[in-house]
Amino acid sequence: MKADLFNAKGAAEVLFTARQDSAPCDPVAGPFGIETLEQAYAVQAELVSQWGYNDQTQAGYKLGVTDTRVQEAMALDHPLFGYLLSGWDYLDGDTIPASRLITPKLEGEVAFLFRATLDDPELTEEALLDGLKGVLPALEICDSAFAGWPKSLFDAAADNLSSGLYVLGSELKDPRELDLANLEMKLYRNNDPVVTGHSRQCMGNPLTACLWLVRELARRGTPIRAGELILSGSLGPMVETKAGDKIRLEIGELGNLECRFS
Repeated sequence: MKADLFNAKGAAEVLFTARQDSAPCDPVAGPFGIETLEQAYAVQAELVSQWGYNDQTQAGYKLGVTDTRVQEAMALDHPLFGYLLSGWDYLDGDTIPASRLITPKLEGEVAFLFRATLDDPELTEEALLDGLKGVLPALEICDSAFAGWPKSLFDAAADNLSSGLYVLGSELKDPRELDLANLEMKLYRNNDPVVTGHSRQCMGNPLTACLWLVRELARRGTPIRAGELILSGSLGPMVETKAGDKIRLEIGELGNLECRFS
């Protein structure tokens, strides 16, 4: 289909319907004239607004494309971000209905929980640490509105950066007491090791990725707020999952978590 004039609302409606009906759609970037990252973010904002009409409220943000090698391959000099909404979160030990998802894939990440609103676009790392309530392990359950997952950067960003659900560990830790740049990540599916990774794969240090996003949000006039969460981006490759799977995530001294899919 030939690209039309940019239509953020139309693209968001297609994505929203695909998610609601668990019926994957075709790419939206071409048909709806999405030609820049900012246009893709405009679609993302429309999509989040439509979720908001269903009484979902903002819970935080998620980072993506935090592997600098992937950034270089995509001609980027920064990561991307999406939103986290209420009702998407699960806790260590929970059972997750696979019916809530279309084609889920898992990532091991670091979650940053904020105790303060941070609105300085030139925030220092020390000020970031002061604003954190703590960190904990997180399993992001990514998903996609697209058949076969997104084939373009703009489609991915428009679809809220392949958001889905997420699981948080049970123990909040002080980031100053951890070496966040040196955490090994292991992901097990049905007791079999399926993914290994390292925190350095997330912009060298997940804290660096978090700081970038906090500054970027402040620059955009939508600062991270007390009580909100940031997911760091993946510490290793994605892995598929399905109903019946038992998952265990281990991230070094940060901690572990488990969940099941029903």
